[in-house]
Amino acid sequence: MSDQDSNRQSEERGSTAVTSAFLLHRKFLHKFLTRFFYEEQDIEDVTQETFLRAYAAEQKKAKGIEHPKAYLFRIARNIALTRLTNKSKQITSYIEDLSDSTVISSEVNAEDEAEAQETLGIYCEAVASLSEKCRQVFLLRKVHGLSHKEIAEHMSLSVSSVEKYLRTGILTCREYLREREAETQPERLTKRNRS
Repeated sequence: MSDQDSNRQSEERGSTAVTSAFLLHRKFLHKFLTRFFYEEQDIEDVTQETFLRAYAAEQKKAKGIEHPKAYLFRIARNIALTRLTNKSKQITSYIEDLSDSTVISSEVNAEDEAEAQETLGIYCEAVASLSEKCRQVFLLRKVHGLSHKEIAEHMSLSVSSVEKYLRTGILTCREYLREREAETQPERLTKRNRS
């Protein structure tokens, strides 16, 4: 059924085009969101938020939404990506907060602790510099511990694509760390020689 047919039918029934499109494509929208989320509650939350945003936008427009199905899926995708980005930032913040609150044991001196925190910060920068899809695959594997097959199913990719993104992520992060270490190595040697 086309969006125009859906618009006509919704006008005849007295419901909005977005409401009709949502009811008609809810299951497909739900399946689409499984590419981004594992938890059923997250999928349901995004599904409902998608409808509410689309409905509110439709109410503000005099003409209504021209292609309600596409509009719903675009909103769902944007919400999902925003939530994943926020979750990634939360993980990074958590790691940074954890490293800030770590008590320095008597065996580790302050310089080694500072160096470890600096390395962790650089590592977080390296991960943040990856492309969106590469970063998602990398975090799903390294932070969430999913297998290549699980990541492939979750993101609707082939296992070989997951392996490619993961390899790219690892090599990019490794190179980023090498470059940054080369920049900071002279400073570290100077500090240690002074001690």
